[in-house]
This record gives sequence, structure tokens and C-alpha cells, in this order.
Amino acid sequence: MLSVTDGKLVTCGEDVERRDALAVLRLSEPLGHAPRLVTFPDGAHCEVSDDAAFRRMLARSGQRDAPVVRWQFSRTAVAVSLAVLVACLVLAHEWLLPRLARQVAERVPAELATRVSDETLAMLDANVFGPSQLPVARQQALSARLATLKQADMPTVRPQLLFRQGRPMGANALALPSGLIVVTDELVALARNDEEILGVLAHEMGHVSQRHGLRLAIESSAVGLFAAWYIGDVSALLAGVPAALSQARYSRGFEREADDFAARLLVLNGIPVGRLADILERMDGPPEPLEGGSRTGSEHSRSPFAYFATHPLTAERIHRLRAAP
Repeated sequence: MLSVTDGKLVTCGEDVERRDALAVLRLSEPLGHAPRLVTFPDGAHCEVSDDAAFRRMLARSGQRDAPVVRWQFSRTAVAVSLAVLVACLVLAHEWLLPRLARQVAERVPAELATRVSDETLAMLDANVFGPSQLPVARQQALSARLATLKQADMPTVRPQLLFRQGRPMGANALALPSGLIVVTDELVALARNDEEILGVLAHEMGHVSQRHGLRLAIESSAVGLFAAWYIGDVSALLAGVPAALSQARYSRGFEREADDFAARLLVLNGIPVGRLADILERMDGPPEPLEGGSRTGSEHSRSPFAYFATHPLTAERIHRLRAAP
């Protein structure tokens, strides 16, 4: 039998008789039809199966459950709690997670970034790309032209070009964390001049400079991110990065940062920013017929692996680039 007298819980039974101040007792929270557990200071405990009667008895003595316990039985409190939870999740996704991802990505050592890039390239070579049919002399000429670009007042990026046949990816360029930039034959064929190709490469250099690939892969693995942040070991987290990088979809913010990087780089080297806008517009538009009825590589831009699957919001980007000084 339980009762409350003078602020004390009186427990009487066949072999038990004790009086304990309510203030020193620990009461478990109500949970469905489960018994309430009263824990005494000496470690003894008592299970109370009739929670409703127990709560009424405590209420008559002026005792109340903790606020958080009472809130669980209030529809208004539950609704407010859910709203706060959703707001916190949105805030974490939009503000906290990107900032943590940036800090983790910046701590990734160069050796690990190179390993991730090599694994990503191997995956793409096995499943997407084909051997380049571009003449070696043409490849060397584009690599040499890229190497001459000045990068003053900007983070130094030392890109290395690799050429592949895009196949389903079509006209495309893909930057990997180590600075490796894969250029498809279709992109070279689509360009009307080398300055357009350099515009695309400058954009990809922006992704490398800002570590967008790593940041995006880390953001997509939020649980792993927080575990790595707490433990301090990012190597396990980055094990899944190659798959994420091979199908990355950059955010609007990432694309703007890369476009801004490209615009500054092009201006610095005396190349009109409109060159990048020109080729983006052609890649986003309908394919242009060539002599003999054949079409340019832009026809591939509508495939699932298209350039604009990884570079969204193209019309907005083109407008910003044409408005650049």
C-alpha cells in the first residue's frame, strides 16, 4: 500500500514499512501501460501498476511530474515540439551541415584526395567512359594552353587534363578532388574555339579550388559526417565518396562559386566571360545539325548522364555570366 503523508511516501507491505521524503525519490516517467518505477535513496525500488491512481495521489499531495513529462501529454506542446524539431533539422541541413562539411573537406589530406580521385576515375572508366579518340597532339595542345593560365590573387589550382570518350555522359567535363579534370571528346567537338573549352575548364577548377566534390559527398552522408567529426577520423567516411562523386549534383551555391571563379580567371587572362556562357547555351539548347545530317555532341546532353544533370539551373548561370563585367 502506498500513501502520502506530510510530504513523505509511506510504503506498507507484508515485510515492508518505510517512510521516505518525496523530494529524495526518483520516479520514472509514465510510458503507456508500463508500471511506474519508484526508486528509493538506498537503491530499493517499487513498481506501481496503477499509474492513474498513483498520479492522482501525487497530485493531491501537491506533487507534479516534471514539465517535460507533462508536455508529453499535451497536444499543443507536442505540436510545438514537432515544429521546433523541423525548424532545427532545416537549419542544420541548410546552415550547420554545409559548414561542417567544408571544415571536414579542408582537413582531408592530399594523399586521400588523390586516392578518392583515382577510385572515382576507375569507376567511371569501367562503367561510363571510353578511350579518347582525340588526337594526342590536340590533347597536348589543350593541356599546354591550360597550363599557361595565370591564377594571381586566387587559390592556386594545378589541374591535370585527361581525355575520354563521353558515351552516355556526352559533352562534359568532370573535376575530381585531386585537381584531375576529365574532358570528353564530345565537349571538344562541341566547342567552336579553345576559349570556350578553357571557360568550362576554369569552371571545373573552381569546383576543385572550393573542394565542392568532397563537400557534396560529405553532406550526402550526414550521419557519417557527424561520426567522423566526433571521432576525428574521416577516412572511413570517405570510403563511399567515389560513388557520390561519380553522380554529383552541385547545388546552386556551388555552381555560383565555380562560375565566379571561372569569370575572374577568364578576365585575368584576357578571355571574354561570354565564352563560357556561349558553350553552356549551346549545350543546353537543341543539337545543331552538321553537314551530311550528323549532329554535334550536344545531343547527349539530354541523357541521364548529361552535363546539366550535374550543373543545374543553366539559364540562370548563363544570365549571370553574360552580365559579368
